[in-house]
Amino acid sequence: MNQGKIWLVVKPTVGLPLFLGGVTVIALSVHAAILTHTDWYPGYYSGKAKAKVATAPAAEVTAPVAAAAPTTLIASAEPAKAPTGTTK
Repeated sequence: MNQGKIWLVVKPTVGLPLFLGGVTVIALSVHAAILTHTDWYPGYYSGKAKAKVATAPAAEVTAPVAAAAPTTLIASAEPAKAPTGTTK
């Protein structure tokens, strides 16, 4: 325990409850923030939310793969130029 000398300054009967209370306050504030800033979590937490499966129309499923745009990037053949006018 490399921080053991703290108990020479703060009594464990005071420090441990403060530390554990701080952890509790942080945990409750994080949970409260999730509950108030999301629309899916309250239903999930109460067990009422059902998973929604997105289904694609049949026309999109049978579309040929070759019609999709390529996803690779082609690098420019031109080398980068150094900035001008910054020499001393």
